[in-house]
Amino acid sequence: MPQIEDFTVKELVRYEITELFERGNVDVVDELYADGVRVGIRRTGSDEPIASRRDIRALFGEWHEAFPDLNVDINSEVIEDDTVVAHVTLYGTHEGEFRGIDPTGNRISVDMFHQRRVRDGEIVEAVSMVEMGELLRQLDVELPLQV
Repeated sequence: MPQIEDFTVKELVRYEITELFERGNVDVVDELYADGVRVGIRRTGSDEPIASRRDIRALFGEWHEAFPDLNVDINSEVIEDDTVVAHVTLYGTHEGEFRGIDPTGNRISVDMFHQRRVRDGEIVEAVSMVEMGELLRQLDVELPLQV
C-alpha cells in the first residue's frame, strides 16, 4: 500500500484517478478526502448535491458499476501550489445501469475536467465537470432539446 502522506499533490490526484475511476476502489475515499471536503460536483439528473465523502463513494461506485472497464487518459495537467486541474478522457463500456439507462454495451469516450485542492495530504476541495451531453449521446439517449 502506498504511503499517501508522502505523495506530492500531483501523485495524490493521479492515485485518486487510478483508484476511484479505473479500479472502482471506493474504500480509499476516507484516506484521500478530508472529512469536511468541499465538493463542487453535481449528479446529472438529480437535485441532490454531492456534499460528503459518503456521496463521493456512491458517485464513483455508480460509475464503476455502469462502466466496469473504465479507464482514464490524463490529457493535460496544471499544478499550482496545492491545486491540480486535469483534463482527462474517460473510456469504458456501458455494462450496468447508469442513471436509469439500461446497459447498452456501447463504448464511451468522454472528456472531463477534474480539479482537486490538497492540504496536509488530503483532498479538501473537489470539482469535476463531465461532458454529460456527449455521454448521453453515446448511450443512445435522445435529448429533448430541439434546435
